[in-house]
Amino acid sequence: MNTTASLIRSTDVSTLKPNSLLFWCTLLVPVAIIGIGINFILNPAGASAGYGIPIHDPSAFPFMWIKGIRDIFSGLVILTFLFRGDRRTTAILYALAVFIPVGDGFVILSHLGFAPPLLIHWGTALAMMIVAAFLLRKK
Repeated sequence: MNTTASLIRSTDVSTLKPNSLLFWCTLLVPVAIIGIGINFILNPAGASAGYGIPIHDPSAFPFMWIKGIRDIFSGLVILTFLFRGDRRTTAILYALAVFIPVGDGFVILSHLGFAPPLLIHWGTALAMMIVAAFLLRKK
């Protein structure tokens, strides 16, 4: 007996496999964000400078550690569905996650103006939108 979920999976979801270029393009952002999260935990002063807002006060490091933990979690959520081959869920998560680098860019813009970190955040958002569009397209 088929459940509704299995019927939806069999008709709407195409799998994403490691032998495709799209899989590897999709893999880049979550792996990078996990690395960034680890950096925020291990090197909060350096990571915050790379983010675009340097923080050198050790009393602020717990906020950097919190950011690191959230970055690691964000990457792991996407990787979970990517490694399952669940193209549609990965696409939706990717599309929703675009709000993070866009919002980060606005923080940079309000703090530093048009500075190089702004291009990194918004460039990442653009790359994520492109990948999400390819993930969402019908074959």
